[in-house]
Amino acid sequence: MSAAPAALSSTNVVKRYMDGERRIEAVAGVTIEVPRGALWVLRGPSGSGKTTLLGLLGGMIVPTSGDVRILDQPIAKMRDHHRARLRRRSVGFVFQELGLIQGMRVLENVLLPLAPGGGARPDDVGRARALLDRFGVASHAGTRVERLSAGERQRAAIARALVMEPAVLLLDEPTAHLDGARVREVIDVLAAIRDEGKTVLATTHDPRLAGDARVDRVVDMLDGRIEAPVQPS
Repeated sequence: MSAAPAALSSTNVVKRYMDGERRIEAVAGVTIEVPRGALWVLRGPSGSGKTTLLGLLGGMIVPTSGDVRILDQPIAKMRDHHRARLRRRSVGFVFQELGLIQGMRVLENVLLPLAPGGGARPDDVGRARALLDRFGVASHAGTRVERLSAGERQRAAIARALVMEPAVLLLDEPTAHLDGARVREVIDVLAAIRDEGKTVLATTHDPRLAGDARVDRVVDMLDGRIEAPVQPS
């Protein structure tokens, strides 16, 4: 039997943009396959292209050239609304700044991804509450997000990313600005999500995350390129 298609893949993917009169090549011909049910980390300094590659692989950014596939579905030439529908169904995102809406309660934030589909049904609310309970923030469901600690906000953002039950979870610098205990909590969560069969891909320059034994593969990026060829594990 042949191996299952990768959860995320790219072939010679390039992303260029203009900074004034200067052309920037943020991602320069990257080919990568992230297998299903794995916890991978993209490691590199600021400006290495890792966040742009994360956005490309998750369908948030349209490539200048090259092929990108989510669960073996080619997305580079999809119409925007088709790509958005696939992304909402298959990929959960946790941004570096988290993107939680201040002034709204935690549960309301977690349910936001359901708004484009007409809003939350009772079973969606039950699933959201179960996620908050799992990540230890159920007692804050009615709390405005600005009153949470940094670690609590991070876990609430992960719950929001999972409320649509995606197969893939992408996180941009998930341990930035967290102390050691909170970093361990986040890695515990990511490893548990991987162990349930989901694919987890995170960017980082944090050695505490990249060096954790539960990470299946660390991919180093520099100047928009992967520093060594990467094959599926």
